[in-house]
Amino acid sequence: MTDNVEQSPAVTTPAGASKPAAETASAKTDKAPKKKSTEPSTKSKTGTVIAVVALLLVFLSLAAIGGLAWKGYELSQRVANLDQDLRNSEGSKISLQQKLANIEKQARLQSQQVQHNGERLAQLPGADRNDWLLAEAEYLLRLANQRLVLETDVQGSLAILRAADKVLAETDSPLLFPVRQRVATEIQVLKSVPAVDTTGAVARIQAVQNQIAQLEWMPRTLPAQKVADEPVAPLEQNPWQKFLNKAWTGIGAVVRIRQHESALPAPLTPDQQYYLQQNMHLMLEQAQVALVRQQHDLYQQSIVRTKQWLDQYVMVESDSATAIKATLTELQAWQVAPALPDISDSLNTLRQLQQQQRRDAALPLQSNTNQTVK
Repeated sequence: MTDNVEQSPAVTTPAGASKPAAETASAKTDKAPKKKSTEPSTKSKTGTVIAVVALLLVFLSLAAIGGLAWKGYELSQRVANLDQDLRNSEGSKISLQQKLANIEKQARLQSQQVQHNGERLAQLPGADRNDWLLAEAEYLLRLANQRLVLETDVQGSLAILRAADKVLAETDSPLLFPVRQRVATEIQVLKSVPAVDTTGAVARIQAVQNQIAQLEWMPRTLPAQKVADEPVAPLEQNPWQKFLNKAWTGIGAVVRIRQHESALPAPLTPDQQYYLQQNMHLMLEQAQVALVRQQHDLYQQSIVRTKQWLDQYVMVESDSATAIKATLTELQAWQVAPALPDISDSLNTLRQLQQQQRRDAALPLQSNTNQTVK
């Protein structure tokens, strides 16, 4: 029994111990195939990495090759552009050289022309100082004629003639004596022309206009008329005549008989006085315009019409009315447009002299030209 009891644990113990051993063996058997399966997966991963790296290297190589190819293309294009620019610059250089040659040719031609013109000018009249002075004197004489004819400026024309005479004196040429003689005659003629103070006359007419409003116009009631003087009684009268004279004197104190050779002017209303003053202002302005334009007839007509209105409608002889009438009478006597002389004789004489000098200077030139042609 004891042996059985002791054997049973021995049996159970191995049995109990055999189970873990079996599990251990199965575990070993399981692990062994797992190790075999992991080795191929590691190799496959390594191959994949190598393939990816190789593919990347291929891509990088292709990219590098493409970049090099693009750089080479750009370099070839730049070389081609530089070559084209070089050709263009050479063409531009050739065209510039041609233009420079043309410019040099034109410069030589112009230099020759200037030299030729200088030689011709040296032979023509006008090359010396006297010819320039004659041209200036001709201009001044022509300007004096224009000032006198177009602007009727006697004083300005006189000043210009004096300046022309000074220029002619600078030439110191005896051939110009006839011209200077005619200029002196024209200066003396212009001095005899009556001077018209246009500015002063316009100012005086304006002063008259300012005093028109201060005049005393015809009153609204009729003016008093003068009564004829009574006859003087003789020293010796009889009583009957004395009675008649006294009776006539008494009747005359009550009844007055007046004789009018002309009709009495009608009194002016305020409106009529205003319009009369405005018409006088307009008439005096018209006289100013005619004075500036030297229109003698219109000037005289305006002054005379204004004086008639003053005599007709100014009934009270005040100091202002007397002064205005005296001023208008003085302005009426002025010569607004005096007769102007002809001062073109000196200019015509100078031009004839210049034409004669040109003809005399042209004769040697024509003879030299004929000799050259032969």
